[in-house]
Amino acid sequence: MKFLLCLFMAVIGLPALADTPLRLSHLAAARIEGGYAKVQYDDGRKAVLPLATMPDEELAWIKEFAAKNPLTKGRSVVVEAKQEETKTIASRKTEGGVETILLNPPGKFRDQIGGTCMLYARAHELEIAGYPIRDVDLYRIINIVPHDHPYTDFRYYIGMLMLFFNQKPSPVLHYPDGTIDQYEWARQELRKGRPVLAALTESVWLTLPADFVATHPFIAGSKKIGHQVVINGFTYNAQTRQGTFHVVNSWRQLAEFDLPVDKTNSKILLIEQSLSPKGQPLDATEKITITKVTQLNAVGKNFLFLAETNRGPKRIVGPSEASIREMIEADNRPKDMDTLFGELVVNIYDYIYDKAEPEVRDLAAAGFLSEINRVPVNVSLPHVDMEVKTSIGKVYFVRVAVEKVLKVEAESTAEALERARPRGSSGQRL
Repeated sequence: MKFLLCLFMAVIGLPALADTPLRLSHLAAARIEGGYAKVQYDDGRKAVLPLATMPDEELAWIKEFAAKNPLTKGRSVVVEAKQEETKTIASRKTEGGVETILLNPPGKFRDQIGGTCMLYARAHELEIAGYPIRDVDLYRIINIVPHDHPYTDFRYYIGMLMLFFNQKPSPVLHYPDGTIDQYEWARQELRKGRPVLAALTESVWLTLPADFVATHPFIAGSKKIGHQVVINGFTYNAQTRQGTFHVVNSWRQLAEFDLPVDKTNSKILLIEQSLSPKGQPLDATEKITITKVTQLNAVGKNFLFLAETNRGPKRIVGPSEASIREMIEADNRPKDMDTLFGELVVNIYDYIYDKAEPEVRDLAAAGFLSEINRVPVNVSLPHVDMEVKTSIGKVYFVRVAVEKVLKVEAESTAEALERARPRGSSGQRL
């Protein structure tokens, strides 16, 4: 087990601590509470370690360390610097009944390498929204994955999604409501200055200029996703209900083009998400809308439900569908930065399980949590990798195997570990 974990950390590029006890290296402070040790490392990160899983020598060491270096329960006040909103709308006009909106272009137009459109589209989306992206950040990802089929390598998802996680302030993503036409939803987002991530089908690709198609065959971002692009503008006539979307492509030979859309071709372009401009306040009126609730499996006396919402999919444990709907729809309050950060982590985890290839999902999710938390290589399992705050309560990410991290909704660390412990081998997410 220890060998596998060391190998896993080495593969994703994480540093391995060599001293013993390995996971207790570089501690700054600790506090013993009940059956757990709450610790803080020199770099500021925190963790919760169950005492029951510690060898005797570790247990004696941590108790002595906590007595000499107590982690206090202090009140902290966070003063947030005001972030000026990035102005993303380059032009806006209405002439002859035709509304036209165009956002800024990305920082630069690029040529994707192999089948990496998912990566390049996200880089363009972030740049349009005001978040900087360096080419070296893209090459570091591309150089370690198969170019033609990068989506078959778990490191591709980790690197791609870390582009969002590493940004400050945390990017705010939005998802199609499901209650209105996806094209109208995209236009509403563009009116707010938000670039939209989308995917083209192969049938659309074949209608592009012949000289371009001849040298650029259609390559899907994965088996589930078409060719990913960014929409940064539109034209629309409300009377005729016809218009275009302005598409930012990841090939410089055809870096931009206008795609005609109307209700007769609503399936040629699949809308995935939008991204708020850097510093844009969250809509005070934006409420959670549930489009579908599916019961997945039993969890003790409760059930695991998958709720599709305009803020993305949510997996929640509860006694009934009605309780899940009440829990989600009750959250329409303004969010603080901790909640935005927590929901970004949850959305990334859920995206991996929704979009990544089945054979690499567990590796990608476990690797993502290892990357952001620097999980020690000899950690005893089960282990709470991370606790985050969301609009519906606390969420814990519990590592139950070297390559498996569960997402658990719980009220405490003890409850999260208890829920995860008997299901580590079944692969369920709670």
